[in-house]
Amino acid sequence: MSTVAEAPSTVLANIILPLSKSGLLLPNSAVAEVILAGQLSSAVSSPFLLGYMTWREQEIPLISFEGLLSGSLPDDLPLRQMAILHGITNRQKMPFFGLVLSGVPRMLRLRASDITPLDVEANPLIHSHVRAGDMALMIPDWDALEQEILAAL
Repeated sequence: MSTVAEAPSTVLANIILPLSKSGLLLPNSAVAEVILAGQLSSAVSSPFLLGYMTWREQEIPLISFEGLLSGSLPDDLPLRQMAILHGITNRQKMPFFGLVLSGVPRMLRLRASDITPLDVEANPLIHSHVRAGDMALMIPDWDALEQEILAAL
């Protein structure tokens, strides 16, 4: 009989945010809400910042992750749905920000053993590229992502 108790594998609630050519894998707790796109209150000249929108009586920036990665907005960027994400780094200046989605997000419960790292060229905005089930996904570097957004505001 073994005296060492084996810890059960923890299952975490995650959400897949679909992008035009890939998707982001985030903990479910990073997403405040998924909403239909609203009216942008102001437009800005940026390769990734689309402008500001009103959400729960506050102005929040709306970004395109694809634009942030490539340096230019995609030509076919849909403005149908967006995820409202919690800001972490500077909650005073940016408590929330919006991210344009290319489809409907979906929940995915995963264990660490369900995620396989992929060998893909490094990008400072991406913490890691992974495979979860049959999907290749990106896990963003949250600090780098927020620094880029805050620098553009």
